[in-house]
Amino acid sequence: MRYLLVLFIAVSFTSTIVAQGSKIDSLSHLLIKEKADTNRVTVLWRLAEQYQFFKPDTALQLAQQALLLAQRIQYTEGESRSLAILATAQYMIGNYPSALNNYMQKLKIEEKRNSPRNYASALNNIGLMYILLGEYNNALDYLYRADSTIETAGDAAKAELKYNITGNIGEAYYRMNKADSAKQYFTIALSLAEQSKDSFSLGASLLGIANVLQAQQQYADALQHYLQAFHFLNNGLNNEMLCEATLGMAKVYDEQQQPDSAAYYALKSFNTAAHDHFLSRQLDAASFLSTHYKKKQLFDSAFFYLEQASALQDSIKGQDKTREATIISNNEQMRQAELAEQKIRDKEARFQQLQMLGIAIFIPLFFLLTLVISRIRIHVLIIKFMGIISLLLVFEFLTLLLHPAVAELTHHVPILELLIFVCIAAVLIPLHHRLEHLLIEKITKGKHRPGTTGLKPKTIKLKIKK
Repeated sequence: MRYLLVLFIAVSFTSTIVAQGSKIDSLSHLLIKEKADTNRVTVLWRLAEQYQFFKPDTALQLAQQALLLAQRIQYTEGESRSLAILATAQYMIGNYPSALNNYMQKLKIEEKRNSPRNYASALNNIGLMYILLGEYNNALDYLYRADSTIETAGDAAKAELKYNITGNIGEAYYRMNKADSAKQYFTIALSLAEQSKDSFSLGASLLGIANVLQAQQQYADALQHYLQAFHFLNNGLNNEMLCEATLGMAKVYDEQQQPDSAAYYALKSFNTAAHDHFLSRQLDAASFLSTHYKKKQLFDSAFFYLEQASALQDSIKGQDKTREATIISNNEQMRQAELAEQKIRDKEARFQQLQMLGIAIFIPLFFLLTLVISRIRIHVLIIKFMGIISLLLVFEFLTLLLHPAVAELTHHVPILELLIFVCIAAVLIPLHHRLEHLLIEKITKGKHRPGTTGLKPKTIKLKIKK
């Protein structure tokens, strides 16, 4: 049972589907006007968010554009949002390792921010990816960390995420064949769903409990929970989960020797899956029906569904190959986009290096200009003013040059950065005063008028003939 990921997508999709078209049009117009700044990043990830469930390829491209731009301009919020949408789109196309990697990057960002909700959400999503990849112990590690985070945070974060995290823990235990633990967490999820009175959450929780009860061969209780789940899920909002519920009911009826009811619900599962193109669900129902009709010695029907199962297996293999090709194609597109972004960054870096080189050349030239001016007839205050300008230029140049290294050394702590640059200024200012004093003393030595500089005028002696 793809428990929580299906839940997450269904809730998100149904909440936006009504106004989706108008939002896409509005955001597309905004994107044309926005420049390469934080506003453009926001428009990009919001637009990607609208596409992620029905056009994941488009969502991937937009989210990557938002991510690269956010990283270039160091916009942390935009980077975090873009990574989440990028990961969701990659999940939609079945690229679980890449989705996990992007959720990990988001987690690193959220570890440095004061948002328990976002941090817990990232942990939860990582747990989901590990469930899909079959690494259940890793999944439980992250899910328990998420649960601990929201318990500490409380309030809105707990109310929003507690159900999802609890259900995921139950799903991980169910896939590990630990029925008692799975039932415990699905039961907690059910009580949370009853508080929220959300029909989908109620149906999903009941389905989880029913699956566990069936695995424990408690068929009467399992059937009761399946029927309750069917009541909440039979609304057309998530037919994939409905297929799972109806096939579960068919299996229970088959164990209870009620073949007609078993066939009815298995056919319902098969037809619903066929209508919505859920190939794996259709394959499960076809396999069950083939075995079911074989036991009833209805060999024509058994052979028909056996052929259906064989054809579906081929279709799923073809679908898997198509998905792999899509993943490879998307990865290449993302790589090309990263190369293009790197060229832009290299160009900006070269421009900055040229500016730094120009400043480094200008400062000594300005100092030399001060010395040259000091040799002509000019007021001392002008020399002092130019000396101050030289000092400011040197200090600002050192700030530009040293700031990246200082920021990395201090881990971007403003107080420590300030102290380091104050120490640099404390060395430069006395040195500047000393040099200024020596320079003025030298260039004003023997000058003919106080307050001015320049060469001492020659004395002209007149000879008078007697």
